[in-house]
Amino acid sequence: MNKTYPKKHSLRGFTLAELLVVIVIMMFLAGITIPIVSSIQSNSRKGITSAQISQMELAIRQFESDFGVFPPDDYRTSVTPLSLGGISIPTDDDLDTASKCLAFFLGCKFTFSSASFNGVYGPYIEFKKSQISGMGVNFADDTADLSIEGINATREVFQYKDPFGSFYSYDSSSPSYNVASFDIYSFGPDKIDSFGTETSDDITNW
Repeated sequence: MNKTYPKKHSLRGFTLAELLVVIVIMMFLAGITIPIVSSIQSNSRKGITSAQISQMELAIRQFESDFGVFPPDDYRTSVTPLSLGGISIPTDDDLDTASKCLAFFLGCKFTFSSASFNGVYGPYIEFKKSQISGMGVNFADDTADLSIEGINATREVFQYKDPFGSFYSYDSSSPSYNVASFDIYSFGPDKIDSFGTETSDDITNW
């Protein structure tokens, strides 16, 4: 009686040439995919930036409705302080940039409590924690007629970053484009102030 035995299959791996072909194909696919993914991410951040600028515009308009002026872009002790109901908001030399002023005036809660005037104003916007940067310093103390509660219930001075990691630019004292109101803009993906050039990717409110 003849016995039959199963055939032995030879174990054969990839040759070096085959491996090289696979690697080349993978590199080719990566070269196509990575720029596409990067472009999608960049466009998504641009959309978020535009939405945040619109959100800030609304908040600034609401602030103007309450205080009669736009939030200043410089609030050092050398400027005239804002007041409401005859009560002044203390100036502070740490509020020396537009980004800090935006975060301060739009993110704080101002409680006025004098004998002749009472009211609570703000915060006008809720800032994402991932987009605010603390400066390690505190703004001026409260006064007898005014209590100020800052972002995250602190008194810390913050700056507001766009989704690309640069601080938002804001100009209400001498805007170049919206001359009757204010300019807000982001430097965009390249993080360079290049508005007006052919290669500009700045994101603006004008």
